[in-house]
Order: sequence, then structure tokens, then C-alpha cells
Amino acid sequence: MTVIVDPDMMSAYVTIVPGEGGTSVTSDEVVQALTGAGVITGILHDEIEKAVHEGEVIKRMVAAGRPPQPGEDSQFISLIPEMRERCPLADEEGNVDYRNIGGIISVKPGDPLLRRTSPTKGVPGENLQGALLPASDGIDIAFAPNLSGTAPAPDDSDLLLAAISGLPVLIDRGIIVEPVLKVKTVDLSSGNLHFTGAIDISGDVKAGMEVTATGDIIIGGVVESAKVEAGGNIEIKGGIIGQKEVRNDRGELNTDIAHVRAQGSISAQFAEHALIHAGQDVMIREVAMKSDITAGNSITVGEKGMRKGHIIGGVCRAATLVHAIIAGSPANVPTRIEVGVDPAINEKLSAVKQQLADKEKRQEEIDKTLTYIRENANKVDPGMAALKEKVHSLLQSEIAELNRQKKRLQKRLELVNNAKVEVDSSVYFGVQIMVGDKMLTIEDDLQSKTFSRGEDGIVY
Repeated sequence: MTVIVDPDMMSAYVTIVPGEGGTSVTSDEVVQALTGAGVITGILHDEIEKAVHEGEVIKRMVAAGRPPQPGEDSQFISLIPEMRERCPLADEEGNVDYRNIGGIISVKPGDPLLRRTSPTKGVPGENLQGALLPASDGIDIAFAPNLSGTAPAPDDSDLLLAAISGLPVLIDRGIIVEPVLKVKTVDLSSGNLHFTGAIDISGDVKAGMEVTATGDIIIGGVVESAKVEAGGNIEIKGGIIGQKEVRNDRGELNTDIAHVRAQGSISAQFAEHALIHAGQDVMIREVAMKSDITAGNSITVGEKGMRKGHIIGGVCRAATLVHAIIAGSPANVPTRIEVGVDPAINEKLSAVKQQLADKEKRQEEIDKTLTYIRENANKVDPGMAALKEKVHSLLQSEIAELNRQKKRLQKRLELVNNAKVEVDSSVYFGVQIMVGDKMLTIEDDLQSKTFSRGEDGIVY
């Protein structure tokens, strides 16, 4: 019988080899061996009994420490059911259905919007020697500043209410309420639309027109060779169709293409000769043909259980996932799919790290100044001392916010490293697939494959 204790003193294992003519190992002997190895707590007596009864085990865990549980930061809980549906959530297997983003909703003054929870205390852990392992407490995070169209509840500062009627838009650490502009069709009779808020268009956006909004845009018809941009999401009940190839032979953008861009997500029935760029997700329900599509998170072409869902020609690039029913075509139309490449994340992360380093350096200088002030209080003007204390407090808040931004960006970078391409049905000859820095050209038609990055290339 052999006992092994991990160097971090958080788990211990036993290996038992049956005796040949001698006596069998007993539970007491295993416990004595653990005690001799320094284990005084976390002993799993039931597991020891099972191991002894079986007579032969290889590295069976018989002692486990209790890891520390860090406290949770303040949480922001939407009180509008439709808005919770618009925020895609992962299931137990980690899959995310990016299609369920919900529709446009409205609120009226006094409607509850968002609840802020208090941070929780961390729970210390304990190793096998009985030593306490400290746990960090959650961070108290305030509502974002300048949440337009909202106000805190008079009797509850952690509850956010609507102050005006309009469209609630969920942002980081808050909700803003924007008014909604409703029109029938965007054409020469309406002129171009540039609106601070959300736009609901019941018909089409005609060729040559422009529509921009700081919030969401809902379009009940088709987007022709027009330009549509939104600070939120864009939902197109019809399709997106341009009149020419997206790029010419020199790689330059052609005129008369459909150009749709959103900081949030974009959904449409189909896309042809379209330039599409979404900060979050793109969902095309039927066909993406000869289009240039970019998504900060994922691109999904086709719905589960449906036969349509073709990527034919053009380029689809996303940070974490491209999912389609069929990729390419028997006619070998040049089709390229790219995942795992999101330079925007690296750029933002580098910028945040630089800002953090600058703030921390300045805080060190302020710390030295405050130390001198406290040691020589009679030599320093009280007003100057108060100013330095105020600057120090402000720097602490800014550093805490930058650390939160850094953590969020690092999590997004982890998702990019696990990027993949999923094709439910057929991948045709000639399709080019890039995952991170690895490239694969399909040489034979394939059926139902998932492509990801391996050490030596793309695996499927």
C-alpha cells in the first residue's frame, strides 16, 4: 500500500496491491499512512473502505481539501423578461443559441428595469493539513454613470426604473431607455434617416438610401443596395440583397452593394452581395451568397431541423464560431470561412494594459506624496492634502474598472482560442477553412464535420 499526497496538499491518493500469502491492507493502516504523510483533515473514509474492500486500486483519491470560494461581484439582473431572452445564455454543455435575441420592446415611466445585487463574502478553504486558504471578497460595482431615460427608485438605490417611455437597451452595468422612430418605407419620399434612438421600419429600405441609429433597427421588408448602421441590433425580416459583387478584382469595395453594420447582432432571412459586420453575432436563416460577413462572436447560417442554411461564395469570419448546414457548392464557387481571428480584442487588451500601467505608476507617486504629507502634516497645506487624497481615491476607482475590463477581455480571448467551424451536412471541394493561424483547403467533399485548431494544423 502506497500513499501519495499532492504538493499543494489538496488531495491524497492510495494505491493497493493484493498480498500474496500475507495479510490484506486495513482501513486503519491507510488512515495511519495518511496521518504519517501529514494529512489531518479531509479524509474520505467511505472511499478508503471501498478501496480496502476491492483489494486492488491504482491512485484512488482518499483525501480532499476544500478549495476557497471567491465572493461574487455585484450582479445586474434584468427585470424585463424579453431583455433576458435577448442576452444569449450557454446551456449545460456550453452551447450558445445566438438566435434567441428577442424583439423590440418598450417601457413606460416607473417600470422596473434593473436590479443591482450586493457583493458576497468569499468562503475560505482548507488544505489537508488544516491550514486555512484565504478567499477574496466580491467587488462592489456601481451602476454605470449617465444612464439616460432612467432613475433610481426613491426608496431603493439598487433598483433602476424607467424615467421615460421608449426602448430599453441593456448595456454594461446598466440600461438606457431610448425613444423609437417608426416609419413605413425608407425611400426618396422619406429621405435618409439618422436617428438618436431606435428605428422600426415596417417595409423596405430602398437602394441608395441610408439608415443610421444609435439603438436597434427593425426592418419588416428587404434591404436593397443601401447602407444600414445601428449602435444596437439589426433585425431584418426579409433579406439583404446588393446589385454587384462585394469586391472587384483588386479587392476594393464596389458601389451598389448592401452594407449592414451593427455594434450588436444582425439577423436576416438571406444575404446576397452584402457587406455585413456585427460586433456580436450574425444569424442568416436561409442562404449567405457571395457576401462578406464579419462577426465579433459567431455566424450562424440555417436553423436546426431545416434543409436551408447555405454558405455559397464570399467570406465568413467570426471570432468563436461559424455554423452552417452546407458550406460551398458543387459548382466550386470560391468560399472562405475564418474563425479564431479577432484582432480587436488584442488591441483593446493592449490598450487597457497600458492604461492600467500608467494609472498604477501614478498611484505609486501619489502614495509616496501622501506618506510624506502624513509624516509632515504641520508642513503641508490642508487643502493640498485633501486634494491628493481625492486624486488617490479616484485613481483607485479607475484602476478597479480597468482591472474589470482586462478580466472581461481575457475571457473573450480564451473563447477565441477555442474557435471552431461546424457544418451539419456537406462541405464541398475547394472550400477554404482557417482556424486561427492554420489553413485547410477541402480536397474531397465531406459530410457533417466540426473543424478546430490542432497543434499541427486543423483537425476534424
